[in-house]
Amino acid sequence: MDIFCMILLLFLRLHTTGFELQSGDLIFQESQSGEVGKAIKGVTSSIGEYRFTHVGIVYIDNRKDTFVIEATHPAVSITPLQAYLYPPEAKGGYPVSVVGRLRPEYRPCIPRALEEGLKLVGKKYDDGYDLDNDAYYCSELIYVILKRANGGKPVFPLNRMTFKAPGSDEFLPEWVAYFRRLNLPIPEGKPGINPGAMSRSEVIEIIHSIQE
Repeated sequence: MDIFCMILLLFLRLHTTGFELQSGDLIFQESQSGEVGKAIKGVTSSIGEYRFTHVGIVYIDNRKDTFVIEATHPAVSITPLQAYLYPPEAKGGYPVSVVGRLRPEYRPCIPRALEEGLKLVGKKYDDGYDLDNDAYYCSELIYVILKRANGGKPVFPLNRMTFKAPGSDEFLPEWVAYFRRLNLPIPEGKPGINPGAMSRSEVIEIIHSIQE
């Protein structure tokens, strides 16, 4: 499918349903392939039957062009909406994309949060899932910019990270291989946040699914 067709298809899907994205909306995604995505699905849970592996925040600029600010490899980026929803490098099918919207009491944070997100564009991706460095993984980015916009008070709660399958005392082999490759310790029990936990939070409402 060429880029023109993808843009047209996206426009029709969003506008024929009467749904319009707003700045500050979160777009959760469930990847259809990839070892890291599989590993994330193995140790996290999402709202409903979804198994989210990624999240970004919508940014609509002064020209009404729509982007997603996201922490992805190799760095925090501003990605055009159609490229975020339909990444050309996707294997096994495009990711499932679902929109979450902050509840009214948190929406005043959005303009400042987007400013903070734009300041972080170019920062390295956080492969080690470490909240204390100057790199960012996808849900960490959202957590940090909303916290800064909310006067230093977290909007989303942190969790204790686990890299073990539910009900198991053993690390998933995919995570063992992942951290060994990076020569990093597995940050079991460290504070963190993942897209699935964000999707289940009471501070947002899941409001729309963007189907292929």
